[in-house]
Amino acid sequence: MKPKLIFCLSLVLSGGLLFTSCRGMGTQRFTAISPPQSHELDTSSRIVLDVVCTQVWKRADYNLWENLSMLAPMPKHWKYDITLQVERVVKGEFDDKTLQLHWLREPTKEQYDSLGISPSAIFSFTNRTPLRIGFDGRSGDQLKNLKIRVR
Repeated sequence: MKPKLIFCLSLVLSGGLLFTSCRGMGTQRFTAISPPQSHELDTSSRIVLDVVCTQVWKRADYNLWENLSMLAPMPKHWKYDITLQVERVVKGEFDDKTLQLHWLREPTKEQYDSLGISPSAIFSFTNRTPLRIGFDGRSGDQLKNLKIRVR
């Protein structure tokens, strides 16, 4: 009786994952700050850095159903690994010369507008893009309350 219950429960859970998708799991979320709101980034973050992008890697962000497809569909969403070179510590303490943003999720349309980036440019955090970022600390590979503004 017990093995049947466990089997039924595992089917329900795996079926739920199949239909709900896993897109975005583990990605670094962020808030886009427009230039007129730059004071908000400085005042609401514990650490504020002026950085430039030195390396950008783009990866497909498939949901579970797309991953199971044998035809490898064209991705609808992207995630990025970005290496940032720290130019200046504006606020707080930060001793590293570089910072790795792992699996930064693709900006939404509203975030593109706030950053002043065209969505048709695919993703304009290219090499040497000057940014100001703010965050409250680290949790594993993720930055807590990450905020980004193009300088």
